[in-house]
Amino acid sequence: MPQVPDLPDLSDQTARVYQQILEGISVPAGTPGLADLLTAGLVIDNPRGNDTYTAIDPRYPTVEMTRQLHTRVEQLSTFTGALPGFLATVRDQYMAVRPPHESIQRLRGRQLINEHIAREHAGARTEIISAQPGNRTPEDLSFSYERDRRALQQGLSMRTLYHSSVRRVATVGDWANSMTTAGGKIRTFNGRFPRAIIFDRRVAFIPVHTVPEPHPDEAVMVSDPLVVAHAIAIFDLFWERADPWLGPGPGDDKDIVTSATQRAILRELCLGRTQAQAAKNLGIGPAWINEQLGQLRKKLGARTLNAVIYWWATSPDHNLQD
Repeated sequence: MPQVPDLPDLSDQTARVYQQILEGISVPAGTPGLADLLTAGLVIDNPRGNDTYTAIDPRYPTVEMTRQLHTRVEQLSTFTGALPGFLATVRDQYMAVRPPHESIQRLRGRQLINEHIAREHAGARTEIISAQPGNRTPEDLSFSYERDRRALQQGLSMRTLYHSSVRRVATVGDWANSMTTAGGKIRTFNGRFPRAIIFDRRVAFIPVHTVPEPHPDEAVMVSDPLVVAHAIAIFDLFWERADPWLGPGPGDDKDIVTSATQRAILRELCLGRTQAQAAKNLGIGPAWINEQLGQLRKKLGARTLNAVIYWWATSPDHNLQD
């Protein structure tokens, strides 16, 4: 790495020595600060000797110091520009020969997971894919805002998939509108989909599925190319069926009775899940499910939920593919 030139000591002692020299006072050779003044060219030895020195007009040594500084800045600029490509090359070489068992790592603890995600995010060069089925807190959004904006400004592509319920959350809407303006692509899906974060089609973070309910503080970091490709293929299946953040949804036709969210709820109930289970699977609150079902009962003139489900099973809405 290029070395920055040594600068003279700027302490009060150096300033006092410089003042003594200006006043013609003798200064012993070992006086602290004198060597820095000599090295910088601010003073020179007096031919008469006797520990006397002569101060030089600062304009002259300043020119040389400035030239050295510009040279170092150019070297550092070249170094900075070459560093990402060099690190990417050696990283690809490392990943190509790393032992197979390291291609899948189980991470325990939210802090450890976030540290690995942050490192991969900072090293991403082409693409960031994210499937977020749950709600994101204002703190999460605030933390990711500048990081995601910076990635988009550097030319990375970014696709983010949310559940449609987040359209009602103002903080998510502000984030999504900002990211969309910056070039990101955001869609929402009315139904269950798996969580995943994928960087450069090279490494993926997915939940641990060896237990009935994946724990939010555990994740699997996968770098095996075949597994990562499979995770991307699953994401693309949901992405193709999702609604663009700023575009119309598939349920906007005036002849359609249900909204996409209501259809997602009804599908969950018809699979035998309770309203509480449906809320958890869809990443929405139980109160909102009650509100949606209440609106649908009112629209249909149905007195019970069973009547709504019976209508749903035989209605054209049931055949819609969201």
